Amino acid sequence: MDHDSLEGDPFQNSPFRGRVVPFARRWHVIQEIDLIRLVGGQRGRLALCELAEHIADDLPQQREPETTTFLAALDGLVMRGGADEDACLAAMLLGGPDDPLAQTLLDHIRTRHVAEVAAARELIAALTEADAAPSPETLGHMLRGFFTACRHAVDFEQLTIIALAGHRLTPDARAVLADALAESAAA
Repeated sequence: MDHDSLEGDPFQNSPFRGRVVPFARRWHVIQEIDLIRLVGGQRGRLALCELAEHIADDLPQQREPETTTFLAALDGLVMRGGADEDACLAAMLLGGPDDPLAQTLLDHIRTRHVAEVAAARELIAALTEADAAPSPETLGHMLRGFFTACRHAVDFEQLTIIALAGHRLTPDARAVLADALAESAAA
């Protein structure tokens, strides 16, 4: 039967018209392996938060090894910028332009990543530029603001995954997220 000989398109009014597979825009099932890299990056950010908190608690003293490690980690955060995590989350969770909740939550995550990078740049400048060195009180406030916001961002990312994909998480993937949330809450 020739395609041109069809009387009409039976899918003319279908919401899936033009899509080969309805789930082509996001993952249908999210497995543990899909979350490992993302959760690993979040754990790295939480470790950075712990180091920032430790440095803030020790002010006005600054221990050179801790500060050097912290600066290197901040530099890595600035270089990554969260773009990989943003793309991974969008691919995993975004159901298309007709999904305003997912789009709003992912925009919120992107905004938090941009804010983290900006705060990391400010901390790098504060810790490396001798002429722009803030007082210990100001530096402590900057550090506390950074690690508090970063921890909240990680929690928000994990809760967004559960909110948008909870029904698509395998039991092992759900366990990975539950463990990550428990670790975050303990910090």
